[in-house]
Order: sequence, then structure tokens, then C-alpha cells
Amino acid sequence: MGVKPGFTSIFNGKDLTGWQGDPKYWKVEDGAIVGRSEEKLDRNLFVWTEKEYSDFVFCCETRLLGFNSGIQYRSVVDEEGRMAGHQADMGNNCWGSLYEERKRGVLVPYNKELVEKILKKDDWNEFQIIAVDDYYALILNGVMTAEIIDPEGWKKGIFGLQLHGGPPQELAFRNIGVKEL
Repeated sequence: MGVKPGFTSIFNGKDLTGWQGDPKYWKVEDGAIVGRSEEKLDRNLFVWTEKEYSDFVFCCETRLLGFNSGIQYRSVVDEEGRMAGHQADMGNNCWGSLYEERKRGVLVPYNKELVEKILKKDDWNEFQIIAVDDYYALILNGVMTAEIIDPEGWKKGIFGLQLHGGPPQELAFRNIGVKEL
């Protein structure tokens, strides 16, 4: 399928060029970035872009075989690989919610009634993230699941993909693109 028309690919589908993270947990398989843990993790692990972005529309397809993950955006990473910033949340009782990793927590809560109708559990789902000035929106499978005006959010930062601490799981991201505004 490839990246949506009008978007620029930020993942080449072959290797992690332009991304950083621990290769023990992050690989490229079948044109997707795959995060996999085979043992219990004591903390969240990430793979992240080298480039920062300000105002954008982001899109990707994602599949979660596990309990929790997320897409970081307008975020920062420290020397130990821990990320902070806005996150499009994925997983049990949080799909489509807006979370702020290592800062304020849940900004827009999970809407169970809405999400259960549109979520393709254990299959590929399309996520879009819009960030323009103080405006943020999350769109899951064509339906807006979160929207907020957040003047406290960072105005630029990197993208990251999360492998959540806890029991073993697997997640995948493909057709990752961005349209800078």
C-alpha cells in the first residue's frame, strides 16, 4: 500500500535509518518497524526519529499483539532512551486516548463506546495525529477519538514508538508518513 498520497515517508520499510533505539527490541520485518519483548520489561522502551517536527499531520498503520503501546510526538528523549511528551495511546482501555508520557498523564480519556465500534483488535489499524500550534487531534480508523487545545504542550519534538514495560508483547508500525504544515 505505502504511505498515503501527499505524505512524506519517514521510514524506508527496510531498516531503521533515521531512527534510534535498542536493536535487541526493535527490528524491521515485512516492511514494518516491530517492537517485541520476550520477557517482562521493567520500563518502557522506545525507538525514535532523529528529526524534530513542529506542525504536522502524521499517519501510520499499527498492530498491537499485547496490552499497551503508543506513538510519541512533539516529544524528547533522554540519554537513557526514556521519552516524554504527547502520546497517541494504544492498548487495553486506552486506544485513541491522548496521554502525556512522564508529564501530566491522561489529557483526553479513552472513549470505550466509540472505540469498541471501530477498533480492529489484533489487526492493522490506521492512526492519524494532527498537531498545529496548540491544537491536537487523534483519528483512529477515520474517527476522531481525541481533540484538545493544549497551550502547555511542546511546540516541536521527535516521533517515537513505545514498547510498554510489563509482560511480553509485540507491536508493529508500517506506512509511516508525515505532512509538515
